[in-house]
Amino acid sequence: MITSLSFTTLAILSALLGAVANIIARTLLRDLRSQDILGINFLTMGATLLLISPLFYFFQPSLLVIGLVALIGVIDTFANYFYFKTFEKTEASIATPLLSLAPGFTFFFAWLTLGESSQWYTYLIAAAILVLTVYVSTNFSQLKTFQAHTLIPALVASFLFGVSAIPAKYLLDTLHAVNAPTLYMFRAGFISLFTLLLFGFPILRISTQQYRVIFFRGLIVISQWVLLYFALSRGNSGVTLTLGNITPIFVFFLSVVFLREKPTPKKILAALCIFILSFIIA
Repeated sequence: MITSLSFTTLAILSALLGAVANIIARTLLRDLRSQDILGINFLTMGATLLLISPLFYFFQPSLLVIGLVALIGVIDTFANYFYFKTFEKTEASIATPLLSLAPGFTFFFAWLTLGESSQWYTYLIAAAILVLTVYVSTNFSQLKTFQAHTLIPALVASFLFGVSAIPAKYLLDTLHAVNAPTLYMFRAGFISLFTLLLFGFPILRISTQQYRVIFFRGLIVISQWVLLYFALSRGNSGVTLTLGNITPIFVFFLSVVFLREKPTPKKILAALCIFILSFIIA
């Protein structure tokens, strides 16, 4: 049962699913543009959740609640646009570290708006996890690829994802006005609406096989974000986002297992340290 798991475990499982979603996103964007996939991606996820919504639906509407849900939709529309834009330009192993900086923004804005603070050692451990994550997942021989077309969209996406965690936390933990799967259903619906209005419905550009991959990836992303929202409803915002963004570590291990990449002892040690620190930080 999800309800019996700690927010630490939920956030780490979310990170694992996020790693798989990142790799699939890169394969899709070899042949498609961000604006081609964005609306269809979220329309598929929103429709899937709507079909099974009688199993989980919980929503207590008010002007504030509806406004916050819409705000999350707007922020995450642009966040996902820049997220996919990043993968258009670079490999997942290069883009993912940059996309994992969101917790830094979440710590700051959670303190600023929610009055949420942590012990000094929590910030220290979070910083260590972030630095080690970047170290494990970065190919330093390819640092020249961190040009404006990669760096800027990745940083913008990280900033926006970090900020959107604040109204989500407020809805889930303070107002108790919505549960995790319902919030993600509304989020997916808003994002699909906004992006289809902005970019149109590029049905002719996407093949049947690509639709299958988009649907499969959508199931993974739904699970990833519902787990993250469950974790966010229970734990510190910055800590939750820190754990939910150790996706590069799983990308690293998946590359070793399935792509037969040769890891260095230093990177293996750093990855193990991240797992240890992930359970200490909570």
